[in-house]
Amino acid sequence: MKAAHKLPAMAETQVYNRQAALTLKVERGGRTLRERTVEVLRRAILDFHFRPGERLIERELCNLTGVSRTSVREALRQLDTEGLVTITPHVGPTVSLVTIDEAREIYEVRAALEPLAVGLCVEHASNDDIVELETAVDHYRDAIEAKDPRAVIDALDSYYSIIFSAGGNNLVAAMSQSLRMRVRYLRAATTVHHTISWTRQSIANYRRMVRAIKRRDVDAAKIACRRQIEHASKVAYKILVTVKE
Repeated sequence: MKAAHKLPAMAETQVYNRQAALTLKVERGGRTLRERTVEVLRRAILDFHFRPGERLIERELCNLTGVSRTSVREALRQLDTEGLVTITPHVGPTVSLVTIDEAREIYEVRAALEPLAVGLCVEHASNDDIVELETAVDHYRDAIEAKDPRAVIDALDSYYSIIFSAGGNNLVAAMSQSLRMRVRYLRAATTVHHTISWTRQSIANYRRMVRAIKRRDVDAAKIACRRQIEHASKVAYKILVTVKE
């Protein structure tokens, strides 16, 4: 992600508390140390424990996570590929900032990829997949009512994970993964500023999409998908422009 304006208030208020360093300790066991380090730092960035634009000092990250500098560097390189970290020569790694131009590019890719995925989901989703989609939308609604930004983002992440996995096309699913964290970061930057009318429209779009998938209506599902992408893009642009000003 390119450097630009500051993110919304969510990013400024949910800043990292250096006194709570133990929360970033990487647990041992299970997956590789690199994977666990990536997960810990990714979550810290997505939760805005590190401020957008903030420099990430390797020595400090080693102390906070309890892992070696090699593990930290490998994790930062992975997060750079995900767009959450920007590594600049002679400057080092910083937490990425969302730009209006990048938001536009994200929605352009979503507009091309997601209707395809939804169409495949209509054709291949099992009844259990559809039940999980309905549950994800319910969780999204509940998270909105609870005013819980992280739960909102988790619910949407779950919803789209089901859409892409249920379609049965491994290449489409893999392409979505390269975009996933950028989309999640953009949602994190804007969700806290959503109004009731915006979120009601989103819930309605997701419910239309699931109903169309349930009816095995490819055209209707794709229309609902495009409507949601168009709606989300307008909301994001409005928020980012307002913040920039």
